[in-house]
Amino acid sequence: MTTTEPSPAVHALPPLGVAREHFLSGHPVPDGVPEEVLAAWRRARFYGVPHDLKEPAAPVPRPGESLLLDAARPVLERIAPALGPGRSALVLTDARLRVLWTSGGPPGLPACPGLSEQEVGHNSAALALRTRRRAEVHGPEHFLDVWQDVSAVSVPVLAPKSGHALGTLTVASHLRGGRPPHPQAALAEAAATAVEAELLARAGRPEQLLLDAYLRAVRGDDRAVAALDGRNRLLSAAAERLATEDVLRALERTAVTARHSDTPPAAALPEDAGCTARIDVVRQDGVVLGIVAVLQARDEHTPRPRPRPLPALAGSSLPWRYAVDRAAGLTRSPEPVLLTGERGTGKTALARELLDRSPARIVDAAEDGALEGELAQWAARGPLLLRHAERLTQPAVAALNSLLDAHPDARLLVTHTPGTPPGPCLQRLLDKLAARSVTLPPLRERTEDIRELLAALAPRPAPGRPPLTWTLDALRALEQHPWPGNVTELAHVVQALAEHRRASGPIRRAELPDSLREGPAVRPLSPMEHAERATILETLHRHGGNKSRAAAALGIGRATLYRKLREYEG
Repeated sequence: MTTTEPSPAVHALPPLGVAREHFLSGHPVPDGVPEEVLAAWRRARFYGVPHDLKEPAAPVPRPGESLLLDAARPVLERIAPALGPGRSALVLTDARLRVLWTSGGPPGLPACPGLSEQEVGHNSAALALRTRRRAEVHGPEHFLDVWQDVSAVSVPVLAPKSGHALGTLTVASHLRGGRPPHPQAALAEAAATAVEAELLARAGRPEQLLLDAYLRAVRGDDRAVAALDGRNRLLSAAAERLATEDVLRALERTAVTARHSDTPPAAALPEDAGCTARIDVVRQDGVVLGIVAVLQARDEHTPRPRPRPLPALAGSSLPWRYAVDRAAGLTRSPEPVLLTGERGTGKTALARELLDRSPARIVDAAEDGALEGELAQWAARGPLLLRHAERLTQPAVAALNSLLDAHPDARLLVTHTPGTPPGPCLQRLLDKLAARSVTLPPLRERTEDIRELLAALAPRPAPGRPPLTWTLDALRALEQHPWPGNVTELAHVVQALAEHRRASGPIRRAELPDSLREGPAVRPLSPMEHAERATILETLHRHGGNKSRAAAALGIGRATLYRKLREYEG
């Protein structure tokens, strides 16, 4: 039985509700509000949590299978019917407060993918995890409007042997008055105890052996330890801070290899990883169950590989990494490569990175489209980056076509922004390069990269000044914007804010330009519509912008193609 973290204001809910309204409206808060509650409201405002949040800005997939969920699911499925239909919700989270499992719920209570204070503000699950005790939060103690009629009690779920917090178990119901304990506190504690018993009963199973090895390696909260078997992933807090997603993917590949190989595994971490890894194999009766990796930050005096310097290459989304990896693969052979995409998507930045340290010549048709002389002087004697091919004059395109006919293995990188229909000579060039072309995705189709781009695009702060940070509300506004100017537009926004803002603390939505602060003017596209739009644009590119030929290739009428283009352009 855990001790209770008291709810300091549960006996004064109506006055507390009035105090919350004063806080939200910016008026002085009346005396008598418990400091713990007021501090929780302030944290929510600092994190940028909107008090009128009704649902997450974008659907967040639930975490996959885990040791905790495997043990808890049979227990919770037996307990859930005791809550009664439509009266209470039973919620299980992991140690990062991501929701793993939920059942039931009072009418009007929205489902949340996570219960961290950074996402939803003050709540009993976050309080229970922080204090490692049973915790209750009632009505206006919550920051969110939708939880003003909710009372919740949460209990931490602890690892049976080590006592590490593995997650939380919460029961949420309609608002109640009076003093603790919550009427369903006993049920919450019984459920947590049953889950802990199930975890203990699983000792000796492969998952438990991996968990035991992980707990032995942690030996305190300051060690960066990751345990992986290709399906489950256990990370200490220090490992979460130190290991990037690329490092974790490399460790997962190492775990899978170890389970299917007789040779000792070696962690092939990315070149730009900021850490090293010592790998220990977890075995049972000679069978490899997984690995435990102890991570160590690189010594500051140890030479590191040269990092990628270009902010436009920041991003780990699937569309962006696919484009970058395909371009890198194509440039390994000495033949021309075409980089195409909307303006501002990072074509030139990617081209410069692909050329790396090569002494390449760079010419820009936007500055002078008549490049016949430049191309004649080049004559395929070294790498060449040709920007804005759509701006080339017809004689320059003809000269380039002749040059490529004579030197099909020329090291040439061409950037092209589709727009007006190309002439016959340019169309011939695009057709010649089509088999070795890469289309860079627009920023609106890889919004998950925006947070990485913000860090990369932000200028280095002046000495003594903190780096730029952003509230969650501001980040949501940035992720919802359609970004017609793509990464270039985002870079201008970041630069302007860095140069002209006078406020301190994280950048808030109110500081953003009007077009970003007010949200997008058109509805967001569904994943299916994004895929259809990308297919149409790719087909238009292959046919040089000729809509009749693109419609025929897609098997649709020209009128249908025009209608879809109008819809996707908003």
